[in-house]
Amino acid sequence: MSLKNSANSLASKAKWPLFLMANLAVLLVVGIATVRETYRGWTVDSEISSLEQKAQALEGRKMQLSTLADKMQDTSFIEKQARAKLGLQKPGERVVVLEGISATQTSFSIDVVTAPTASDTMSNPQRWWRYFSQGAN
Repeated sequence: MSLKNSANSLASKAKWPLFLMANLAVLLVVGIATVRETYRGWTVDSEISSLEQKAQALEGRKMQLSTLADKMQDTSFIEKQARAKLGLQKPGERVVVLEGISATQTSFSIDVVTAPTASDTMSNPQRWWRYFSQGAN
């Protein structure tokens, strides 16, 4: 009986490493599957965020286009574009072409040079004499 117990205990000891190896294999398979699913979830989340950013950009573009469409319905905008881009004019108008100014530019400055007046031709002392004697006119 002692031989049977020793053989039984030896067989029982041989089963533990096999059981341990099987558990480690199962744990490894479950761990790999978990990592794979976590990575897949991360890629899906990043794709969702990039698509949301694209949707916001497209929404902004849609707003710009709708604003432009509203402007294009206005007759003053159509008239302004016809004058600027097509060179059209109303009857009786004269077209003046200014160099260095784009057709769509709405603000510009023009330096107007006038002929010198009598006070401009006077010398500086004469101007001072006139200032104090006649008042500041």
